[in-house]
Amino acid sequence: MKILLISDIHIPTRNRYENLEKINFSEYDYVIATGDFVEEDVLFYFQAQKPIFYGVFGNVDYYDIKYALPEKRVIRLGNYNIGMIHGHQAGWGDPEKLIKRFQKIDILIYGHSHRKSDIIINGIRCINPGAFCEMSYANLYIRSDDISLKWMQV
Repeated sequence: MKILLISDIHIPTRNRYENLEKINFSEYDYVIATGDFVEEDVLFYFQAQKPIFYGVFGNVDYYDIKYALPEKRVIRLGNYNIGMIHGHQAGWGDPEKLIKRFQKIDILIYGHSHRKSDIIINGIRCINPGAFCEMSYANLYIRSDDISLKWMQV
């Protein structure tokens, strides 16, 4: 399966819809978005796309988004439990502190720092896709017992 990882979208404050429209959502099975949509219309845009959407709110999201999405969540895709959180809950998105907020996850997807990262901490793969407002996102591929990651630019 192919999963779009995206965070720190910041539309319209630091980004434009035109950049989001450059992503071919029909290529993906799932979308994991870790916050900072900013406006509710941006969230609606993601929810209207073909792939199944999972999201959490970020620190700059308006209250309507904070009511619509959880602060953190765990989903199961393939053989993996995936924890999702924006990252502002731990300074500048310290993954070592963030994984302590979850039980039994294999992968952590987070954002907030605007810095892409792919590290392993205590056996948990921690991925920050970078900031979409800086044209960065990632593709995560899950195949039975294997995962791979590809950095993407708009």
